[in-house]
Amino acid sequence: MNRYFIRCVVILLLSVLAVGSVRAQSAAGEPVPSTTRARADYDQAEEAENSGDFEEAIRLYGLVIDREPDFWAAYYRRGVLHSILENYDLAVEDYNHVIELEPDYVLAYDARAVAHQQLGNYNEALDDANRAIELGIEDDYVFFTRAMAHLGLTNYQEAINDFTYWIDLNPKTYAIAYFYRSRAYYAVSNLHSTISDLDIFLELQPESASVLADRGYIYRLLGDYDHAIEDYSAAIALEPEGVERVYFERGQTYALQGDYPHMLADLRAYAEIVGDQADPAILDLLNNHPE
Repeated sequence: MNRYFIRCVVILLLSVLAVGSVRAQSAAGEPVPSTTRARADYDQAEEAENSGDFEEAIRLYGLVIDREPDFWAAYYRRGVLHSILENYDLAVEDYNHVIELEPDYVLAYDARAVAHQQLGNYNEALDDANRAIELGIEDDYVFFTRAMAHLGLTNYQEAINDFTYWIDLNPKTYAIAYFYRSRAYYAVSNLHSTISDLDIFLELQPESASVLADRGYIYRLLGDYDHAIEDYSAAIALEPEGVERVYFERGQTYALQGDYPHMLADLRAYAEIVGDQADPAILDLLNNHPE
């Protein structure tokens, strides 16, 4: 079932959404350096950050920290940039410094929860998300982060609850929430709710071939072979390259319908793509039923 769980495009969307939530608040309630030189470096770092030169901004925030090691805001801003650049270990280190220096700075817990979740440190992500909620964070994205942590810990019902809470606050806004809630529904064998969430995902992101194939797979499990074939076919049409598994699964679906000519055609397409890696049984079947 791992093939259903792993979708690079969705992970990328999650990363963009996560750092966007952090970055939007990065200047909220922050102090300024106490020395003239550190303040000048801090201003230049902000300018570099605003212009998109994140590496330079990181370097300049480091200069501020060298001059004023207890200036927690520079750690936080640098941590945000590390998160944007997907250097999550470095981000966690910076957020740790923030929390040591400013234990009730809620955004640091929120940001560290996101970084831990991206690293797969789900227990730590859960603890930080809970702490951010306890401290009264205003950004509701933390519930999505907590849902992802629950999902990683296989706390599926808790994940469904948090995804649902976030979706209710942001209905039909973030396709990714419906995708990941569908994973949780799938894990608890609620296939009809899985389909419903994938429907909404595809309403919001209709060009996603991989999710079309996923929905086709769920339809096949439900015995709805016509809809399964329709989704598999749409996935192939959208993304003709790298769809060997879709041909294979559509071929299986045709077999379940008793449509053996189409089954053989799809298995032949599958075998042409994977070559020597095809199952010998499939190759024997195709050899015994030449075109």
